[in-house]
Amino acid sequence: MEFISHAALLWAWFERLVAGIPRFLIFATATYVILYFTTLALVAGVHRHWWHVAWFRRLFYWQFPLTLLGAVFCVLSRHYDVPWLWTVGTSLFSALTLYLGAFFIAVVLMTPVVLGVLLYDRWRQEGTEEPSSFERRRFLSRGLAVVPALGAMGVSHGIYTSYTRTRMPTVPLRYSDLPAELEGLKILHLSDIHIGPHVQLADLEALLARAAQAAPDLIVVTGDICDHNPEYLATLRLIESVPTRLGAYASLGNHEYMRGIRRIRRHFDQTAIPLLVNEGLEVPMGAATLYLGGVDDPRFLRSPASYAQLRNSVEQAVSASPSDAFTLLLSHRSQSLDYAAPLGGTDLILAGHTHGFQLGMAGRSFFEPFFPERYIWGHYEKGTTQLYTTAGVGHWLPFRFGCPPEAPIIILHRA
Repeated sequence: MEFISHAALLWAWFERLVAGIPRFLIFATATYVILYFTTLALVAGVHRHWWHVAWFRRLFYWQFPLTLLGAVFCVLSRHYDVPWLWTVGTSLFSALTLYLGAFFIAVVLMTPVVLGVLLYDRWRQEGTEEPSSFERRRFLSRGLAVVPALGAMGVSHGIYTSYTRTRMPTVPLRYSDLPAELEGLKILHLSDIHIGPHVQLADLEALLARAAQAAPDLIVVTGDICDHNPEYLATLRLIESVPTRLGAYASLGNHEYMRGIRRIRRHFDQTAIPLLVNEGLEVPMGAATLYLGGVDDPRFLRSPASYAQLRNSVEQAVSASPSDAFTLLLSHRSQSLDYAAPLGGTDLILAGHTHGFQLGMAGRSFFEPFFPERYIWGHYEKGTTQLYTTAGVGHWLPFRFGCPPEAPIIILHRA
């Protein structure tokens, strides 16, 4: 009976533990397991010249339990609310998964070459082993080793870049009818800070200290502020502590809903930062008016209903904007441009969410040609409406290649 009682308690604890596992972690772990065994099959079946190397086999075998250990750390940290365990777990899981992904891509790219050489040797030699065949395969195995080595270097560089100091690029935007009172207005744009395992409060504090030296007139935050609920209010306190002429304003992101929107709204109520959701407000600027509108986030932007929700939110956010005001729209999603531009009257949209897909080249996302409708990173125009999508301050995956963390300072000028 005592054994049954202990087993029941253990099972109840296990059920509570499993119930607290985030769905994204389950998906990521399942994806990793599939990727690992697919790569294992390719290496053991095709790239045997690597599989025969003892240290490589040990490295490959040990990667699997270490990655799963990282996932276990993540689960335990959520269950017991241990921040440092979450940091260790996500870092271990993310880094090893990234390295495996890079190696998998290298293996896939090399597989046709290796198979082609093997088939050529079999056809030419008709099953006999000649020195030329052996030398060719040895040269091939050594030469192709450069491909995964380059992949590992790329991943290492991407991980390193994700932890570098956040850039603060100056982004000048020009308007032909900009009121004189708004000439030179400096807007610090913060988005996707993701306070948590990879970006700490101390990192944000250092960034805001640098930002204060630039003397912004206004701070806007476009969602995904903090991924560790106990530090959410502290994060908002840091933002509102920056001295500005016009204060700080915020809109919601999808991570605000993931972390519990009611609790987060209560955090905002304890600060002087207005949270704009399907609404806007006027900020007098002498004889001119600056109108700030905030777009709600649809959580997942996939279905027609979610796009309709985004469109309705944009319409509500700018509905009260005076015709002679400079209208600034805060939106976590850059696709708001498609709905705000046809309405007219929206001068500027500041957005985030994409992280630039964390892979960039020459100041643009590497994926820009494939998803032009996503407005992934940088400056865009549609009609009289301009948009700047920031690559964001933080991330939940510690990898950025050619797309470093940023907190842009937007400066308005009269054309």
